[in-house]
Amino acid sequence: MSVTSSDSQAPSHAYSERTLALIKPEAFQDSEAIQDHIRNNGFTILAKRVVQLTPEQAAELYKGHYGRQHFPHLVAQMSCGPIVVLVLAARDCIQKWRTLMGPARVAEAQAYWPDSLRACYGRRTKYGDYFNGLHGSENLAEAVREIHFFFPNMIVGPLLRNWQINDYMQKYITPRLLPGLTALAHERPAEPILWLAEFLQRHNPNEPKLADKINHQREQQRCYTPMPSEESILK
Repeated sequence: MSVTSSDSQAPSHAYSERTLALIKPEAFQDSEAIQDHIRNNGFTILAKRVVQLTPEQAAELYKGHYGRQHFPHLVAQMSCGPIVVLVLAARDCIQKWRTLMGPARVAEAQAYWPDSLRACYGRRTKYGDYFNGLHGSENLAEAVREIHFFFPNMIVGPLLRNWQINDYMQKYITPRLLPGLTALAHERPAEPILWLAEFLQRHNPNEPKLADKINHQREQQRCYTPMPSEESILK
């Protein structure tokens, strides 16, 4: 895989769910218009990659389709050109994105969901109408697996809301940081950032203090050879 871009335009409020969205090769040329449509429907794009999958990677990504009739065509399709990988965030994100995409079959999408993205950007071929232009995770477990497939280090879970962030700051950050900033204002060191870092490290309430106890235990466990008494030496 090759990374070509990454972007994040998250607003200040938080979301409760994430999902993976793929713009497939047949819709790649319309990717900018699709992303505008995504943003206009209340989604935030948290991460973005442009990659080209190998057949082996495509087969691994869609391993849940293994054994189905369309699986070889799906693997060939997903590895024939570049795709856009997006991590989306919104309330009820998984279901909301699947609704915006529309049915998997392009013919059904065009007949019953003409305003859906698959109706607009999917295409029907002689191999069937599965060239639907877009992919979305089926459920939360699949969302986690698929997001980690492309973004192994991303933490997938509910994001904190503003009040939760403020509560955490007041409870844990301010009581530790305020004394340090006050002392910094009095000391006026030449390297204020380093001085503050050392101050916070020295006053870290979560710093484990086990060294003395461990050394004491080692002293107790050490084997001592008793000194022979004069009586034993004379014998």
